[in-house]
Amino acid sequence: MLGATAANVGGAYQTAPASTPQIAPSAGIQQPINNNVRTTMPIETVQSTTTIQSAPLYPDRNSYRSRDVNEVSTDEYVIPNAPKIAPSSMIELTAVGLGVPPENTSTPAQAMALAKRAAIVDAYRQIGEKMYGIRVNAQDTVRDVMVKNSTVKTKVLAVIRNAEIIETVYDGGLCQVSMELKLDGKRWYRILSGEEF
Repeated sequence: MLGATAANVGGAYQTAPASTPQIAPSAGIQQPINNNVRTTMPIETVQSTTTIQSAPLYPDRNSYRSRDVNEVSTDEYVIPNAPKIAPSSMIELTAVGLGVPPENTSTPAQAMALAKRAAIVDAYRQIGEKMYGIRVNAQDTVRDVMVKNSTVKTKVLAVIRNAEIIETVYDGGLCQVSMELKLDGKRWYRILSGEEF
C-alpha cells in the first residue's frame, strides 16, 4: 500500500493516513526570497463613487449617424484607473528607487556611490512611468507546442526636471532613495488624467 502505514492490530490490518514528509532545516533547502517587491508611497487618497448602469453593448449598431470630426466621444462605462486631478491642484509624484553596488569596486566609498546612482536612476524611471506610461514589447517563440523563448522589453521615454531626493538610506549593501516631483496641475492634469497624450 503506497502512502500509508499498515499495522497488525488484533488480527486485522489497519492503515494509518499518509503524512507529508517533513524536510529537515539541515537539508540545505531554503524558502525563496521575494526581492521583486517595489513600494511607492501614495500622495493622496481620493475616494470616489462610480455607478455603473447596464446598457446594450452596441446601442446604435443598426443605425447610421454622422459625427463631427472634432466631437470627443467618452465611454461612460469605463472606470478610470487614475485619481481625479483638478487643474488648480499641485500634483506630487513619489518613487522609491533601489540600487545595489557592483562587486568589482575598488573601495567601499565607490560601491556606495554607484549604489546611490543606481537607486536614483531607478527612482527617475518610476517617476517617468507615472508621468508618461511605459511601452512594453513582448515576443514568444513556440516550438512543438512549448514555449522555447519569451522576451519582454520595457521602455520609458521621459524628460524629468526638478525632482528632489527626500531620503537616502544605506542598509546591508542596498541603497534606497526616496524621490519626489511636484508638477503644476495647469500643465499636467490633462496628461495624467488620460485626457491628452
